Amino acid sequence: MATGTNITLTDGANAGDGLVVFVFTQNTPTVTSVTPNSGPVAGGDLVTITGTDLTGSTVDFGGVPATGVTCTATSCTVSTPAHAAGTVDVRVTTPGGTSPVTAADQYTYLPPPAADIDVNLTAQPHLGILVPYLTYTLTAHNTGPSAVTSATLTATLPAGATATGLSAGCTVASTTVTCTYGPIANATSVNKTFQVPLHLLSLGHVTVTGTRTASAPADPNPANDTASATCTVISILLATCP
Repeated sequence: MATGTNITLTDGANAGDGLVVFVFTQNTPTVTSVTPNSGPVAGGDLVTITGTDLTGSTVDFGGVPATGVTCTATSCTVSTPAHAAGTVDVRVTTPGGTSPVTAADQYTYLPPPAADIDVNLTAQPHLGILVPYLTYTLTAHNTGPSAVTSATLTATLPAGATATGLSAGCTVASTTVTCTYGPIANATSVNKTFQVPLHLLSLGHVTVTGTRTASAPADPNPANDTASATCTVISILLATCP
C-alpha cells in the first residue's frame, strides 16, 4: 500500500474516512554461505550465495561488483568479478543495509596454476675402439607448485654431431634433440637419454646444452630453464665428464 492512501474504517460510532500512514522497514541482509567458496582470479565463476533478506541485492566481492546478479529472499546467483589472488568478503546490499562481515561470506581467489621446471643435464662416457659415445641424460624436475601436464626440452649438440639411442618421445634433427615429457607430478623428475657418438673430429671439449622450450602450465622461473654438460675428449679411449 502506498503512503498517503485513503482507507475507510468501520467501527461503530467511530466509522469514517481517515489517513493512515504505513512505514515499512526492510531488514539488513545476511550471508550464511558462498558456494563454491573459491575460484580463479580471472573471475567468471557461477556462485550461489545463501542468506536472509536478499531480495533486490547488489553483490560485491572484496568491493568489486559481481555481474549477472539474480536474487530471491534467501539466495543470489552471481558471476564472480576478476580480482587479485587472496580471500575476500562477499557482501550484499539492499535498501535495508549491507550484510555484516562474517567467516561464512568469504571467497578465495586462486592464482593461476604454475609449475617450475628445473632442467638438468649430465653426461657419461662409454669408450672403446668400436663404438665410443657419450650418454646424456636430460632431466625435467618439477619444483611445483602445480603438476606439469606437458613439457618440451631441447638439447643443442656441437656442430657436426648427431644423436642416437634416443629415449621414447625424443627426436633429432641436425644438431638438435627434442624431447617431449608427459605429466610430471610436483617434486618429481622425468629423465630422457640420448647418445652422441665420438670420432676423431670429436677431440676436445664436447658441450651439449639442454633448454626448456615449452611447458604447461606456465613456468614462473626461467632462471633454471637451461643446463649444460661439457666432456673433455682426449681420444676415443679417453674422455672425462665432470
